[in-house]
Amino acid sequence: MARNKNFCAPLAASLAISLLMGSLSSLQAASIGTKTQKADSKSVSKSEAKSGARDIKTASPSGTRTFSPNMDKSVSPAKDFYQYANGTWLKNTPIPNEYDKWGVLNIINDKNLTLVRNLLEDAAKKASKSGTVEQKIGDFYKVGMDTKKLEEDDIKPLADELKRIDNLKSLDDLRSELAHLHSMGIGALFSFGSGQDFKDATKVIGQAGQGGLGLPEKDYYFNQAERFKKIRGEYLNHVARMLGLLGIPSGEAKTRAEKILEIETQLAEASMDNIQLRDPEKIYHKMNVKELTELTPRFSWPIYFSEIGYPGISEVNVGQPDFFKKLDHQISAVAMEHWKDYLRWHLIDAAAPYLSSRFVDADFDFHGKVLTGKKENLPRWKRVVNSTNHAIGEAVGQLYVKTAFTPDAKAKALKLVKRLREVLREDLGVLEWMDDTTRKNAIAKLDAFVAKIGYPDKWRDYGALKISRDSYIANVLRAEKFEFNRNLAKIGKPVDRTEWLMTPQTVNAYYWSEMNEIVFPAGILQPTIFDPKADDATNLGAMGMVIGHEMTHGFDDQGSKFDAQGNMKNWWSAGDEKRFRERISLIENQYDGYTVDGDTHLKGKLVAGEAAADLGGLTIAYKALEKILEGKPRTRDAEGFTPEQRFFLSFAQAWATNIRPEKEHMMAATDPHPIPKYRVNGTLANMDAFEKAFDVKGDNTMMLPKTKRCYLW
Repeated sequence: MARNKNFCAPLAASLAISLLMGSLSSLQAASIGTKTQKADSKSVSKSEAKSGARDIKTASPSGTRTFSPNMDKSVSPAKDFYQYANGTWLKNTPIPNEYDKWGVLNIINDKNLTLVRNLLEDAAKKASKSGTVEQKIGDFYKVGMDTKKLEEDDIKPLADELKRIDNLKSLDDLRSELAHLHSMGIGALFSFGSGQDFKDATKVIGQAGQGGLGLPEKDYYFNQAERFKKIRGEYLNHVARMLGLLGIPSGEAKTRAEKILEIETQLAEASMDNIQLRDPEKIYHKMNVKELTELTPRFSWPIYFSEIGYPGISEVNVGQPDFFKKLDHQISAVAMEHWKDYLRWHLIDAAAPYLSSRFVDADFDFHGKVLTGKKENLPRWKRVVNSTNHAIGEAVGQLYVKTAFTPDAKAKALKLVKRLREVLREDLGVLEWMDDTTRKNAIAKLDAFVAKIGYPDKWRDYGALKISRDSYIANVLRAEKFEFNRNLAKIGKPVDRTEWLMTPQTVNAYYWSEMNEIVFPAGILQPTIFDPKADDATNLGAMGMVIGHEMTHGFDDQGSKFDAQGNMKNWWSAGDEKRFRERISLIENQYDGYTVDGDTHLKGKLVAGEAAADLGGLTIAYKALEKILEGKPRTRDAEGFTPEQRFFLSFAQAWATNIRPEKEHMMAATDPHPIPKYRVNGTLANMDAFEKAFDVKGDNTMMLPKTKRCYLW
C-alpha cells in the first residue's frame, strides 16, 4: 500500500536492507486522495505542466553533460559546494504544490509515472482475458480512476469491516480481529510477517514487530518542542474528524480520539526508537511457541497463527520483546469500547485514500499538509499509478522494462558494477585499519555479492490475486491480503534468492544483508543519474556513487554484522571493530552538528550508516575514475572543468532538491539518510580528493579539519 505506515510490510525488508533513500513512491503517495475528485485520466496540474523545465540540463552540443546552467558561481565551492553546484537550479525550481520535496530523483520518478500511466491506460481500454496481467493492471487502474463510483460508494465498501469491529465483545474477539486486519495488511497494534532467520540465512521464520502508531515515529509522541506539540494537537483533531466521518458526534469523537492517542502513546513508550532499530542484534529474539506464550500470556499465538491461516508456525523472531510485554498488559487494561475505536481509526486511516472525497480530503489535510507541508494532493492519475505500482508492481514492471530499459543499458550498468567491485576489492586489500583475518573475510564477502540489475530474472506470479471492478478499496485490500499470504507462505521453505524487494520502475536501490546482494532497479538507471551515453566522470559521480554506496553497506555498522552467506555473525576482530567504531563516531559527531532551520539537529547516530555509505560510495567511485584516467591528460571540457571536477559536480547535482520545512523536519526526526544538502557537503567535507580537485585552501571552508575527517575506504 502506498502509505506504508498503516499497511504492514514484510519485516525482512524493514529490518535488514539498506536503501539509497526513503521510498520516493511512498513519499509521493503519503496521501492518495484528491481535493476535488474532479481530475480525470487526462488532467494535468499547472505545476506538473511546467515540470519539464525543472530537469537538470543534461547535454551540450558535444554530447557531454553541461553543469553551468544549474550552478551559482557567486558561491565559493569551498564554502558551500551544494549551493555552488545547484544554486541556480534551486532558485528557479519551485516545489510543485502536490509535492513535499522536488529534486532530480523526483523528476526521474515523475517521468516513470508518466510512462507507467500510458501503459495502464492502454491496459484499461482493452477487454483482456480474465486473470491475465493486462486485465489485472487495467481493471485496478480503471476502478481507481472512477471517481463517480467512488463518490456513490462512499463508505459502503467498508460496511462489513466496520460491522465486524462493532460486534467485538471479548479479548478472543479482539485477537481474531487483529488477525483479520493483519491479513489485509493493516498494522493495528503490531506487525507480523516473515523473514530470513538472522542466524540461519537458509531459513524463513515468522517475524513479529512493534507497530500500531498513527504518527511517523516514537519521538512524535514525546518531543516537547512546540513543533511536535502542535502536530500532536493537529493529530488529535484529525482522528476526531475521521471518527466523525464514520457518524460519531463531534463532541464524543473528540473524547474517543483522546483515548486513542493515549493508547498509541503507551505503545510508543514501549517502542524502540529509530536509532535502536538500526542494530540487528537488538531486534533479534527468536522464540518458539512456548516462549511466545510466556512472553504474552494474555495473547494466544497458536490461535492467532490459525486465524491468519498459518497454524504450523513454530518459530518467530520477536523484534521488540519489551513492546510485546507492554502490549500484553494493555490488551486487558484497556476497555473493549476503546479498542473498538482504536481499530476503527486504524481501519479508516489505512483505507481513507481509496474512498470518497470526504475521506480523501480529511486524510490529505493531515498526512499531506500538516506532516509534510504539501499544498495540494497529487493528481488522481499519479495516485492511482502509485497504488497500482504498490499492489501489482512486478506485473506493471514487465511492461515498463520493455519500454524504459534496453539490453545495452543493462550491459553498461553491469560493467559499471564490475569496475567498482574491482576497485573495492583492491581497497579492502590495503586498508590500514583492517587486520589480515578481517580483510580475508571482507574480501570473501565482497566476492559473494550478488548484483541484480534492472529487473528480476523470474517474475512474480499474481495468479492467486483477484482484481475486479467492484471497488477500489476492495482491490487494494485483496492485493494486501495476497502479499501477506505470499510472504507467510515462505515460512519453512527454502529462501528464494531470485526475489526482489523493489519493482523495476522504482527509483531507488538497496543492499540486503541477509541475501548479501546489491540491487539497482531499472527505475533509477535513467538519465541524469545513469546515462549510457555520458562520459565516465559524469556516470561515476552520480550512479557510481549509488553503486558504491550500496556496496559499502556490506561493511558498515549493520552490514558488518552479517557474513558472506547472510548470517548474523561477528567476523571482525576486536581491534578492527574498535577502529571502525572510532571512525564512525567522527561521522556521528559531524552530523550531530548539522541543523534544519537552525534549531533541529540531525541525529548523528541515526544517519551515520547512510552517511558512511555516501562517503564510501563516493570514495570508491572516485578511485574508479582515477584508475580510468591513469596516465591520461586531465583535459578540461568546454565549461573549463577537469574530469575530477565534473565527477564532483555530477554527484552534487544528482542530489539537487528543494524541500518544504515540514518535510525537512520530519526527515531530521525519522530518516536514516541525511537531507540532500548534507549528503553532499557532509560527504565532501571528509574528502581530500575534493579539496584537491577544487583547490580548497584556508580555514574558512566547509571542510573538516583533517584530524576530524573520517577515512574508511
